[in-house]
Amino acid sequence: MEAHRVNAAVRPAGILHQVPKTLWWILMVGISARLLHWWTVRDLPFFAQLIMDSQEYDRWATEIFQGDWLGSEVFFQAPLYPYLLATLYSIFGRSYDAVYLFQIAFHSIGVYGLYRAGSRIGGRRLGLVAAALLTGLAVLPFYDVQILKESVAVSVVCLLLWALTAAVGERKARPWFLAGLAAGVLILLRENMLLVLPLLALPALNLASRSKNGTDKMSGISGLQAIAWLVGGIVLVLAPVALRNGWVGGDYLPTTFQGGTNFYIGNNPEADGTYKPIVAGKQIPVYERQEPIRLAEAAMGRPLTPAEVSSYWLGRSLEWAAEEPIDFLMLQVRKLGMFWRWYEWPDAVDYYFVRQASPILASLPFELGGLILLACVGLWQARDRLTGPFFPIVLFIVGWMGSTVIFFIFSRYRLPIAPALALLAAVPLCNAYTAFEQGRARAAMLGALLLGAAVLLPRIAMPEPRMDLVHYNLGVVYHQNQQAEPAEAHFREVLRLSPEHFLAAMNLGRLAAARGDWPAAVSWFEKAESSEPSSDDVKLNLGAVYMAQKRFADAKPYLEQALAINAKSPGILHNLAVTEVELWQLGQGDLDRARSLNRRALEQQPDHAPAKTLRDRIARLKPAEQAERQIVHPP
Repeated sequence: MEAHRVNAAVRPAGILHQVPKTLWWILMVGISARLLHWWTVRDLPFFAQLIMDSQEYDRWATEIFQGDWLGSEVFFQAPLYPYLLATLYSIFGRSYDAVYLFQIAFHSIGVYGLYRAGSRIGGRRLGLVAAALLTGLAVLPFYDVQILKESVAVSVVCLLLWALTAAVGERKARPWFLAGLAAGVLILLRENMLLVLPLLALPALNLASRSKNGTDKMSGISGLQAIAWLVGGIVLVLAPVALRNGWVGGDYLPTTFQGGTNFYIGNNPEADGTYKPIVAGKQIPVYERQEPIRLAEAAMGRPLTPAEVSSYWLGRSLEWAAEEPIDFLMLQVRKLGMFWRWYEWPDAVDYYFVRQASPILASLPFELGGLILLACVGLWQARDRLTGPFFPIVLFIVGWMGSTVIFFIFSRYRLPIAPALALLAAVPLCNAYTAFEQGRARAAMLGALLLGAAVLLPRIAMPEPRMDLVHYNLGVVYHQNQQAEPAEAHFREVLRLSPEHFLAAMNLGRLAAARGDWPAAVSWFEKAESSEPSSDDVKLNLGAVYMAQKRFADAKPYLEQALAINAKSPGILHNLAVTEVELWQLGQGDLDRARSLNRRALEQQPDHAPAKTLRDRIARLKPAEQAERQIVHPP
């Protein structure tokens, strides 16, 4: 295939004239499929009502949209996506559909960028085939119609690959600078891109080496100048975020401070390659932020800056790796296998469950496993060009793989590798078509068989949905909508499928407590406690159940255990303060301790309304009001 050089100096007004008719058809098919998928799922749970990370992005974006553009703390998560949502909310109102439609449109821009990248590498045909492969990848519409940053990240990767292929093919500053801008934007979407950056400089160093050896006679900027332009683009994007973080929080971090925490989650004695929260049952975003800070500060005995929190958890992981190097190495091998496995590792929403509800997802031809199969063959067939036009593509694949595997695996975390895989996957299909044109029937037939295998094998191996995850998240949705009966039915089904599911038992306990069924609530909370005996939440809830029954002497031991686990929880401090007051009025409590606990609760959460009310109540109490009777336990 001859390389198809595209004039990098083309003005934006002329871009549309460069789009071949075949690409227009690819774009129209992709947009139509996504619109139909959006229309099918837009009113379903997880899309019309958000959970987990999607809910957190929406909450954060709403705060920004309502005026809090600067924020008050160092960013905990990569900030670009919530700010993008806030911008869309300011234009269209708080509309999820507007976000979904924007992501569908931006996907088309990404596909065009991938076409341009492929055209530079191996000609227009390779660009068209790569664009078609990405458009036909069924898992992408699944993310295009969710409030998650992966859809935008995939499109930015397409633009990054376009800029990198242009940079390698030309000795000009602009494509290197544009590659830096795209890389910076990607960092603000997915923080692990920071670890990929050193690899992006290698094509520029390759240019410098070729010039030094006299093998490259092209005029233009040097390799070091190329690196300078690349770094300049990255710095231009990241510097405002670093300055903002320094201004509000004192740590000049270019994106977030959770790198060390995430490294620990993926690398500790209990790690299995997937996500497990540091504290069991606390995997919603607000706790994901608070709990690592609390535990790190408790261990160090002092308040920590965000950077110090990250360093603490990174240090713990590295200590374990040094003590158990074989276990650490085997864990990385396990995660590497998970990264390339033909399975979409679920996060909050199971892809295979949604696929059953969306005819479009079921009808699109390619799963990621098929793309991986084609890319492996393409890697072999393009082996003579891996240090040439395919060099930045291979580097990105290696970098993204390594920067994901070193942490932990979700399907959506590896998804940005799909555009680079599509470029490699296009190679054997283009070669097969060339063989067909030249009358080489055997080579053409082998290519057709390979395409059939890429389409069919992942479907044959397709697993059943993770129904425990599906039922749990459906239960959460119904619980949030205050629909107790269907929520309880889903949580019970979770426990049928996974009897040790901690959060399902906890939620059943909360539902029972809400309807005043105290024996059932205690039973469910005790079941949850048997799964996670070190959970402060379950002990707090058990204490709260006894408090609701005025059995404060029975509540106190559970609350004391909860406080021993989490000494900074405003809820635990407040409930224990209330318990001390009630027992004091019965001649058994400690009013001074109640006052101290109440003060600590307000230190942790100054706007805690019940604690403020309790403070006023304690101020009115006098020792003479202490009752002269003992607490009576109802049967």
